[in-house]
Amino acid sequence: MRSVGGAERSTKWLSGVAVFTIAMVPFVGYLGHLGFAPLLAVTGLLCLPGLARPRPSSPPMIALFVLVLWALLSLAWSPAAPNLADLKDSGDMEDFTALKLLFELAFYGSAVAALGQLSDRSKIRVGTVMVVCALALALLTALDGVSGEAFYKWLRVMIHDPIRADFAIVKVSMPTYVLALLFWPVARIMSSRGWRPAIVVLFVATLVAAVSTSADASWAALASASLVWLGVRFVGKPAARILVAVVAAPFVLGPILLVWGLRSGFVAWLHEHVPNSWDARLNIWAFTANQVQAHAIRGWGIDASRSFGPAIPLHTHNAAMQLWLELGAIGAALAGVFFSWVAYRIVGMTGEAREDGAMAAGALVTYVVIGGLSFGVWQEWWLALGALTVIACGVARGLKSPPRRR
Repeated sequence: MRSVGGAERSTKWLSGVAVFTIAMVPFVGYLGHLGFAPLLAVTGLLCLPGLARPRPSSPPMIALFVLVLWALLSLAWSPAAPNLADLKDSGDMEDFTALKLLFELAFYGSAVAALGQLSDRSKIRVGTVMVVCALALALLTALDGVSGEAFYKWLRVMIHDPIRADFAIVKVSMPTYVLALLFWPVARIMSSRGWRPAIVVLFVATLVAAVSTSADASWAALASASLVWLGVRFVGKPAARILVAVVAAPFVLGPILLVWGLRSGFVAWLHEHVPNSWDARLNIWAFTANQVQAHAIRGWGIDASRSFGPAIPLHTHNAAMQLWLELGAIGAALAGVFFSWVAYRIVGMTGEAREDGAMAAGALVTYVVIGGLSFGVWQEWWLALGALTVIACGVARGLKSPPRRR
């Protein structure tokens, strides 16, 4: 960022906040992924002084704000709406998802908007920290995954809180989602500095970690995003334009495709050829598609996924289907507008610099694929990871090699 006189404006405070946030990623990612929500909330609070200057309105933020308002309105008919009389302390607020979304939008949005103003000098500093932290987390997770989570189990024993082997592998798999998202901006930073062997190390370590911990969504997202990255990097804007339609499709056609798959027998064919975890997902998605038809426009109301018993354990494991179920066509359309706008912005970014466009495309596809296979759309730590990824891509975008000393 440059001032009116052409000299680069100092962003020391924002740089310090960004370094703090990135430096915490390996610890939070490995020891407790739920910590990303408070981490990004604190980051947003620390960034508030950087938002003093006026700025133009942001179309994606407007779409998200309207989506949150619609979620709040849906409490009027949601079977999972909390009883206001029971909300007596902060612990009870955990059940008030719609209100939490309002605060998350404010805090995470503050972090994204403010840290997007980092100067080039600050980006170099933050980018270096990002590379070191990503490599450390990737190597630790890969080694722990290959060793059967030996280090994580030992760590839990040392703090007098031993953990079962099946729970340990789930805990150690969580950093792979962080790594899959941050791989693209970190690889962009490495490439700008000529550290290409380090890109290979990061990619292999992330893939080994995902496979060894059975994090199927992580390696599937990494594989899908790699294909998209290649397309945008070497084909350019035509590939980026196709991405707009691909990203919008689940939010427009999700239930329709599921119903078609059920009636055509395609879903039944998949049941015979997929592992048990994917078989369970197919059952959830089929049930969800049928329930969507009851309230296709308004939806069942926010958090209604929790009201269907064992047919939907907690959430649908698919962001688009959960939006259709809970907030109907209106909610799905608003989310589709947000992601489509991001994809459309990537088209323009690709025209400016293919490396930046390919990076952003890879990160977007990774988030959409993982969100379409694994987590609930309202999980605050997952939304915080999305904000962190946007910040990381902003740091990596247009980054040049540091000047050499004479």
